[in-house]
Amino acid sequence: MQAGMTMKSLLFWTLLLLAPLAGAQGTIQHLSGTLFVQRADGSVRLLSERSEIRQGDTVTTERDSYAQVRFTDGAVVTLRPNTQVRLDSYRFVEAQPGNDNFALALLKGGLRKVTGLIGRRGTRDAFRLVTPTATVGIRGTDFSAIHVEPGTGAAPGTYFTVTEGAIGLIAGGVEQRIGVGQTGFATSFFAAPQIVPPPPNLPRVDPPQSFSSNAPSAIGGGFNTNCDI
Repeated sequence: MQAGMTMKSLLFWTLLLLAPLAGAQGTIQHLSGTLFVQRADGSVRLLSERSEIRQGDTVTTERDSYAQVRFTDGAVVTLRPNTQVRLDSYRFVEAQPGNDNFALALLKGGLRKVTGLIGRRGTRDAFRLVTPTATVGIRGTDFSAIHVEPGTGAAPGTYFTVTEGAIGLIAGGVEQRIGVGQTGFATSFFAAPQIVPPPPNLPRVDPPQSFSSNAPSAIGGGFNTNCDI
């Protein structure tokens, strides 16, 4: 009997310790258009507003589609059309700032990120964004990243603009600080990033006006749907 109680206690405390790592790290707050996710197990699902985003997910917006994800630390990431991102790692426990970890990969397209508690407390290394040409470290920022492919207008590479705070743009063994109103540009991981004039034809992250509301919009149905396709 005593052994049984010990096993139950062990199971309880194990589940309690794992709780911060289980479940959703982010939620689709707004959606206009079509959004897919590929889970870590390889399954592909159609998402809607209030759907969950978890560590290991690869999320893709279709043409003319925008999505906004709110993470448990308060961070907000807005995805523009034809964008793909992967949540490589995420850990946030409010009482444990030293264990913060948020790693996001921009595989194609563009996004805007408003920093939550991860990146405002502890070390800057707690958050990183990896793009096709550079890695970004932040602290207390609102910034956009757009990756431009060859033949689409602007010079190919990844462009970064900062609305609030600053970012450290790392490529070619060099870190370039990008501040408010500046545009950073990285052509590859092997070349030093630069501060450049913003190209006039650079795509922007301009979501529908309804995204400015804190409440989920009617676009996308507003249901917590995770449909296998």
